[in-house]
Amino acid sequence: MRHSFLIVMLTFSLFKSQEIKKEIEVKQATVFLQGAKVFGSTNVSLQKGRNVVKIINLPNDLDENTYKINLEKNTTLLSITPQSNYLKNDEMSEGEKKLDDEKKRFQREVNLLNIKIKNLSGEQNIINDNLKVSTNDKSTPQEQLIKLTEFYRKRMLEIDNQVFLLNEQKTILDESIAKINNQFSEEQTHKNQNKKELLLEILAENEMNLNLGVSYIVSNAGWVPSYDLRALSTKKPLEIVYKGKIYQKTGQDWNNVKLLVSTYRPSDNQNRPILSPLYVAEYTAHNYDDAKMGYMKKAEMSAVNSYQMREEVAAPSQIPVATVSDSQMNVLYELKFHQTIVSQEKEQYVILDKKEVDATYKYHTVPKLNNQVFLMAFVKNWHNLNLISGEGNIYFEDNYIGKTNITSNYVKEEFPISLGVDERIVVKRIKLEDKTSQKTLNSNKWETESYQITVRNNTKENIELEILDQLPLSENSKITVKSLEIGNGILDDKTGSILWNRNISSGASDKINFSYEVKYPKEMQIQYYSRYDSNSRFKV
Repeated sequence: MRHSFLIVMLTFSLFKSQEIKKEIEVKQATVFLQGAKVFGSTNVSLQKGRNVVKIINLPNDLDENTYKINLEKNTTLLSITPQSNYLKNDEMSEGEKKLDDEKKRFQREVNLLNIKIKNLSGEQNIINDNLKVSTNDKSTPQEQLIKLTEFYRKRMLEIDNQVFLLNEQKTILDESIAKINNQFSEEQTHKNQNKKELLLEILAENEMNLNLGVSYIVSNAGWVPSYDLRALSTKKPLEIVYKGKIYQKTGQDWNNVKLLVSTYRPSDNQNRPILSPLYVAEYTAHNYDDAKMGYMKKAEMSAVNSYQMREEVAAPSQIPVATVSDSQMNVLYELKFHQTIVSQEKEQYVILDKKEVDATYKYHTVPKLNNQVFLMAFVKNWHNLNLISGEGNIYFEDNYIGKTNITSNYVKEEFPISLGVDERIVVKRIKLEDKTSQKTLNSNKWETESYQITVRNNTKENIELEILDQLPLSENSKITVKSLEIGNGILDDKTGSILWNRNISSGASDKINFSYEVKYPKEMQIQYYSRYDSNSRFKV
């Protein structure tokens, strides 16, 4: 029995001695919109027969279902076992050890200072507890009191001075310890905290050097589309610079790797949706008016906020344009030169593509919501540009203008891109009170609304301006809306929008008058509210 036990222990010892620890070097990373596929390799010297290779320091957030092992000829993968090393955090680097030793030395000095301060404070307490005039002393009480006060003043002053100086030294040491703690935290931030490991059992037909490849998918990485929109003038094409704002917090630096950026978004749920039966029942509205007014307010604020500009961000370094390949479900950008993407909280920019596109430039304003006038670039065949929803930086005539949003789910033929506000074009919309009226006849009531829009072009060039306003739409057969005057505007009966196209000369002005009539039963109260359509060409 004892002999069998020794054989088992010898076998186990031999098995453990053949275990080879390796850390892969990342060679390639394919970054998805959410997640990334990482490929790395390492050289391993194998003995003939069974070998155990432990791949250490793999990212904690990797998906263990996505491991793929690349072997060479004359080798066979017998087993693969994912595991975690929970003892890894107990190990300190050389830098951490030095900081820890220095912190202990400072802390020892602080403890010694505390002892001295404690003793001096104790001496003060003893003196305070024993201040009294002795009846056995031959001196008079007055003489004793003078001696006590002189002693008290002199010794207490000495103690207070010593405690003050000791506290000064202690404060300096405490500040040094705080700095060490901050530096230690910084070391921990950049320290590889990855605990995942991969235990591989490989059968080799003979002794060999193996280039072992490992790929896996991590979740704590990805990229966000971003664009630079540059227009040198309204007579030249629009340049679109595609950028990728890449982040990775895997704990594993990607040093000098082949980098690919993909528009693919892996998902755990690949099941098709199932349509359930839809039922209809009577509905009793609660606070219906407040809900509609809130919805209207949200729609108007959304439209106004789309014009707001935000602060400029730092421009990315100029990285060569990538090679672009377009498949049925994915656009892949392969950068021409290797990149370094370190594991950190900050994002890193890479330039993916540059394109010049033909655009029609027009000014556009919606004075009902905002008196500002926007220069718009309308791009045809925009669905061929492989745009993904993201933020865009606007540049016009080499000047940074602000930011806009690129929306890829836009369904119209021409894609509108705002190039910013031109303050030199002044627009004003007023309600014409003298032409606004209300009258009642028999069982019906009529309300007439009249407005005037004034435009002045203070630029040095003639401009083409689109002006957008609207008539209300009725969803109640008892309420009718009639257009009274819209000039040469184009009325869309489905949306109620009115579009005027105006060519305004430099320094010239133009006026537009429009009015409409609303008819409804006199006992009825009406209100106006809006619905926000994200697919409309102009949001109103």
